[in-house]
Amino acid sequence: MKNILTLILVLVLTSCNFNAKNELPIVETIELKPFPKVEASTFENIFIVDENKCKKWNLPITRFKIEFPNNVKVDSAKTGIENYDYISFQVIENDIVIEEFSIGYSDCNRLFEKELGEKSAEQTLTNLKQRFPNTKELYKGMAEFYGQTNYQLNTEIEIKEKTPQNFIGIYQMFKTHYYPKTTDFNPVNLSWAANENSKIMNKADFGTKGLSGKIWKTFEFIE
Repeated sequence: MKNILTLILVLVLTSCNFNAKNELPIVETIELKPFPKVEASTFENIFIVDENKCKKWNLPITRFKIEFPNNVKVDSAKTGIENYDYISFQVIENDIVIEEFSIGYSDCNRLFEKELGEKSAEQTLTNLKQRFPNTKELYKGMAEFYGQTNYQLNTEIEIKEKTPQNFIGIYQMFKTHYYPKTTDFNPVNLSWAANENSKIMNKADFGTKGLSGKIWKTFEFIE
């Protein structure tokens, strides 16, 4: 997946990764119930992740569904390559990426969320500043997101020259974990990038405003 989040953050290798991967961890699992029938109710398309797909993609086992409209660029995990995300979405206007939203794997667990999240955030900031010296740290720490309190990182970078992936301008980036209700293991890693011309203006807007926010609101773990 050649998006800005993967290109920038693939260098970050920690046990509680923020979009970086080395080898799949051995984690505790819970007994999975029979997979229910899931249908789209908000948008035209639905993306479903189950344990069989995760094994094919060499990603930690999880189950979720998310819906998306036709007017976004979609990139999903593929068999036979190294995957960092289950799926990512781009909102493009005038050939510029205005919003990007990715759902990636994580090997973190809630018991060490704060400690490992802080370590990962520091390494992410270091790598960002090496590539983008003007990187601004807007927030890092434990905070609430859609009913869960997990570690968050919010930064701002400026891309002065248009990249081959169609990024240019000032972007805010936001990352956090989101856990299933029935286990403290195998959360998904949520990553956003929002251009200054998007409707997303600050940390509180991620997952709420813009088309990516509407897509996120269709996310649901299947437990």
